Amino acid sequence: MLNPTIDFMAKGVQYSIPNTWESLTPYLFRSLIHDISLMAQGKLSIAMVRVNYVCRVMGWQLKKIKDSDGLANLTWLAEQVTFPFTIVYPDNDAALQDLDFETRKLCKRIPPHRLTGITIARYLSKQPYNYAVDSCFCKQQIPAIRIDDDELYSAYNIDTSFNRLTCSLTALQFIEARSLIGGSLDQLPLLAAILYYPEQYSSDGAHALAHKFVNLPTDELTAIAFNFQAFVNYLFTKTEFKLLTEAKNTKESAISTGALESLYNLSSDGLGDVYTVERMNILQYLAILRKKLIDTVRSLHSAKMEKIDIANETGLPIYIINDIL
Repeated sequence: MLNPTIDFMAKGVQYSIPNTWESLTPYLFRSLIHDISLMAQGKLSIAMVRVNYVCRVMGWQLKKIKDSDGLANLTWLAEQVTFPFTIVYPDNDAALQDLDFETRKLCKRIPPHRLTGITIARYLSKQPYNYAVDSCFCKQQIPAIRIDDDELYSAYNIDTSFNRLTCSLTALQFIEARSLIGGSLDQLPLLAAILYYPEQYSSDGAHALAHKFVNLPTDELTAIAFNFQAFVNYLFTKTEFKLLTEAKNTKESAISTGALESLYNLSSDGLGDVYTVERMNILQYLAILRKKLIDTVRSLHSAKMEKIDIANETGLPIYIINDIL
């Protein structure tokens, strides 16, 4: 079982190290993303990313740990840090396909030589595998940013309290920010300006504000982008909105292509003028798109269309169509 904290005793004192993205402080998050960026550039190993993380949480200085026992304990603690990375096996994790959910989760986080009590561990240890950064979580890690020490810009809100997800982003804001994911470094100030826009959202206003955000450190801009990417991944893999990304690129796959066109189609459907639709809450917008897709499938089925034809029309796989019907 993967624990949300790494708990240990030292000199009679109980300590706890966060082992989830959601439990990080803004400082720990920024620092970890900095190290992950260095890792991506080949300047830091995965092992050192974990070691640095443990040292930051505990307030230790690595260069001051000289004795072999201290280094061994630090290495052991670092090996328990599982949340930043997932393990990728050949052929899209083909070896894990028949495992139950909990066992698969363990195999995706813990390297095979450290898996205990799992039959497939020996087989996995003979497979080549790589690590990938886990960019899927639901938390606002950078609640505010400061420019020139006097201007403070608050972030968009993400709240999961009481088992209910809310988000303050508008549909247009989300769509424009999402279009910049994976873009070049020089686009990051615009992405940050969109996400931290201080008033009622305006595309032109965000574009103007981006000139101020150019002064933000690259590390901070990278952390903002990573945080948003993780939230997008969470929305489309861990919530009911996953349905919107199941479709192949067809006229029904509104999230995959033509997101702005889909937004303005809602105005044509009578859900408000363009101004109103642009400012619709992102979760409301996604809920409407999801309902429209479900209604389309059911309408085609009612018209006696075969499931294979519904799949061709909507881009949805047959098993999803069966779930809807």
